[in-house]
Amino acid sequence: MELMFKNKHNQLPAQSGAVPMVSVIMNCLNCSEYLHEAIESVYAQTCRDWEIIFWDNASMDDSAEIAKSYDKRLRYFRSEVTVPLGNARNWAIEHARGKYIAFLDCDDRWMPQKIEKQVHILESRPDVDFLYGNYFRIIMPKATRLIPALKGPQPEGHVFSPLLLRYPINMQTVMIRRSVLDHLDSVFDEKIELSEEYDLFMRILYKSKAVYCKEPMAVYRIHSRMSSLERMGLYPDEMEYIIGKIKMMDPLLEINYKSELRYFHAKIGYWRARTAMASGNTEEARKFLREHRNAGFKLFMLYMSTYLPSFAWRCLHRIGGKIYY
Repeated sequence: MELMFKNKHNQLPAQSGAVPMVSVIMNCLNCSEYLHEAIESVYAQTCRDWEIIFWDNASMDDSAEIAKSYDKRLRYFRSEVTVPLGNARNWAIEHARGKYIAFLDCDDRWMPQKIEKQVHILESRPDVDFLYGNYFRIIMPKATRLIPALKGPQPEGHVFSPLLLRYPINMQTVMIRRSVLDHLDSVFDEKIELSEEYDLFMRILYKSKAVYCKEPMAVYRIHSRMSSLERMGLYPDEMEYIIGKIKMMDPLLEINYKSELRYFHAKIGYWRARTAMASGNTEEARKFLREHRNAGFKLFMLYMSTYLPSFAWRCLHRIGGKIYY
């Protein structure tokens, strides 16, 4: 479909001095391997009314040289010391001028119409503050083809309740109104090391409406150097901390979302058990799952598998795929 604003947004704001429609937040720490591909995917967008806020978190590789090789639409900033990702993202957002904020990690890339399609939705839907979409997930280094990660319809509208049960949002597909961030007490929580975007998005979506774009918006790489894989044990404590923050926003949360929170805490028990199983501690994993074993069939089967050899746990994950988001 031809969008009515296409010609208008194909202007080059960096050359004319105009404020860009979209600020693309790119945070980098030694990302030279895929960096050209990530940046090029922004420059290839069908909508060109954007800026890149590139925050170099004291990289020691060739990332700075790569980023500086682009024109003024990429605004380069550098920290002299490496700081937690939440800090770096906040600093980048402080320099953003766009009406909308989007995020792209330096080892991922966007589909060409990502910005155009999402700006069109937000411009036509003033009641919506948050967009997310489908994406292609590729597992490195054996990736051979692009397969959409999400199947079927996903939550839209007031999505806080279903997202407590299952969280399908990939950060690379998100676009947010800048005005929503400006009204928060804080943007990225600098105390959180691994789940800072989950914290931010759930706080936004507790009040704001979301729209889901069924077309894949990004290509998301999964590889062994990802911090989410290296520090899996941080998830449970961070989830407890995040839900505690949301409870402070609304004292009635535990009443209004009783069943959802029961399931949410069961997921935390699962992540604690998963961490224990990764270190070979079957007995501890069983302890974490025991109080949640009646929260669902999958949890019951996982609990029972801790009485069997460890391959039973692995088999359940192979059969069931991604047990919990």
